[in-house]
Amino acid sequence: MNEIPAALPAFHSRSDYKAPEMGSIMESKILVSEQDLINTYSKEDQFSCQKYFEYKKLVQENPTFGYKKAAKLLGVKQGSTRWWHTEGEKKAIPNPLKVVQKLKEAGLLPFTENHKDAKIIFNILGTLFGDGGIDCRFNTVAFISSDIRDIDLWQEDLLKIFSFAVGKTQIVEGGEYGHSYNFRCYDRAVIRFFAALGSPVGNKVSKKYFLPKWIFDSSEELRIAFLDGLLASEVSVPRFRGDSRWAWTKRFCDFSLGLSKIDALEKEHRAYLGEVKRLCGTVDLTTTPNLRKELCKPTYRKDGHVSYNYRIFFQTHHEKVLAFNEKFDLKYAQDKKERLKQQVQLAKEHKALKRIY
Repeated sequence: MNEIPAALPAFHSRSDYKAPEMGSIMESKILVSEQDLINTYSKEDQFSCQKYFEYKKLVQENPTFGYKKAAKLLGVKQGSTRWWHTEGEKKAIPNPLKVVQKLKEAGLLPFTENHKDAKIIFNILGTLFGDGGIDCRFNTVAFISSDIRDIDLWQEDLLKIFSFAVGKTQIVEGGEYGHSYNFRCYDRAVIRFFAALGSPVGNKVSKKYFLPKWIFDSSEELRIAFLDGLLASEVSVPRFRGDSRWAWTKRFCDFSLGLSKIDALEKEHRAYLGEVKRLCGTVDLTTTPNLRKELCKPTYRKDGHVSYNYRIFFQTHHEKVLAFNEKFDLKYAQDKKERLKQQVQLAKEHKALKRIY
């Protein structure tokens, strides 16, 4: 295995990232560093990593020191330094660093947007803001769909990148509101990688979260990939139907994205949806000024909170919907994409008939 460095370069931390000035040469942006991954762990685990790095430096400078003396100088238990000091198969390192090693060997640390699989990773990350997620205990990263084709494709893409997770997945059938499939991966390295990349952790309806700040500075291709994952989960397919005001005309309608949130986090949720609208705008997916809270459809949760669905609306001009169909594959929502194509075809046929008559 590759040796873990004795210190982590400060510039690898995403918190130190600054967008390049206009006109400057675009360098590869580090989106997940070793330190970012360590930061997803508890304060105790982070402290253990810090002491491990200090231990490595101490014994390098003082090769005659034993584990007992090192423990005393570092202010940690001898049980820790004893296993750090051991050679061979029994040699141990803190848990976060085991995950760091695994991802480094897989070529995923440091992770930049120039990685060969960045587009797929951004696509998957988008679904984790939608019908996927990471549970609050970091035990699984999951994706839910009623279409087994989407589940199979999501699994195929995930294991293509994280091949070491083969054998650490399962598909659970169920569904409170109809049949669904829940794909779960319980490999710790996969879970922590997406957490470090910015995925929400825990129940998204009752948790506060925002888009990763760096997403706005990513390439247009990767912004589209991320949004494709999110929209595949949450966008409604626009319908092409007759206009109630003018019987001889037809138009697209009901083109929106809806997300639920508990009432106590309404302010934060509106701010998040504002971010989503802004990101959509960067790829010419234009929204209306409207942001609607569906007061008529509250959900009374077991935790005592009341949640509401909030919707943002996309412009439904004929050209806008056709452009959306061309730009977004809705990769992990194959049935939704098929229905979108059907509505677009109806619009094209209607437009052709109007030209004839």
